[in-house]
Amino acid sequence: MELTSRVHRWLASAWGPHPVAREPDATEADPPDPEAIRQAMRMAVAPCSNEHRARATGQIARADSVVELWLLRSSLYQYLAQDLGQTAATQRVADLLPLFKGAVPGSAARRQFADNGAHEQRLH
Repeated sequence: MELTSRVHRWLASAWGPHPVAREPDATEADPPDPEAIRQAMRMAVAPCSNEHRARATGQIARADSVVELWLLRSSLYQYLAQDLGQTAATQRVADLLPLFKGAVPGSAARRQFADNGAHEQRLH
């Protein structure tokens, strides 16, 4: 038991408290609304061709959970990129990210990374 508690303490120091042991926070946001996400996804693919829009709306309707909707982003991106271009597709899919906040790991808004300035690197 001693080794187990030391491992838990070590993991907690490196990764933060264990999620089960964490006290619920009253300020935590409500879970995302799947219908709001579906509506936003349908709006995102609205300017696509009829074929792509029909495929996307069918996939969106069949998704049973927020996680399945999260996984549909790649399909939506494909349809959007084919019809509107990569720049518009990237922006429209990125606009969906805040809707998933708290429901899917890694769904927080994109972070800006600092520029390391090493653009003229050469291979030796």
